[in-house]
Amino acid sequence: MEELYENKTKYSEKLYNIFLNAYREEYASSENLLMIYNIGFFGICCIFAFIEKLILLGVVIIVGLMIYVWYKIIRPTIREEKTRKGPKLKGNFINTYKFYKNYFKVENPEGQAQVLYFKIYRVVETRDYYYIYISRENAFVMSKNSFTKGSSLEFTNFIKKKVLIKYKNRINKNKP
Repeated sequence: MEELYENKTKYSEKLYNIFLNAYREEYASSENLLMIYNIGFFGICCIFAFIEKLILLGVVIIVGLMIYVWYKIIRPTIREEKTRKGPKLKGNFINTYKFYKNYFKVENPEGQAQVLYFKIYRVVETRDYYYIYISRENAFVMSKNSFTKGSSLEFTNFIKKKVLIKYKNRINKNKP
């Protein structure tokens, strides 16, 4: 199959920090609001359980709350630190993205992956990068200045057609 676009993006700690900031801008407010609501709901349920002397139910709710806090706060923090210490941010890790008609490939020193366009969770375009989310928490970061085949303008038009409503333009957001 004919390769339409190719991009080679070098990963670094700076790039990772840029991605984290973009991710937080994209999802932080909805995540935080939902987390506050859930913790409040768990707390109220726990209080009522103990008031009604339903100790076992109260303990189960507390365990559920601890699991929720682990999953939403502690686990992402551990993953972030693990990524910071991993080989991707040492300056020599390069992802090569190759785009074809029905899918794209990502190749790097750890191996390769192939993703069908309909499986993409979201594509966010900023002034300097594309973030191709394969889930809500995991994304590939592509520098707009790193195309070795095709241009970023052509690629924008191409990817918009492939993902339709999953494409988000954040180019003008936070512009001075």
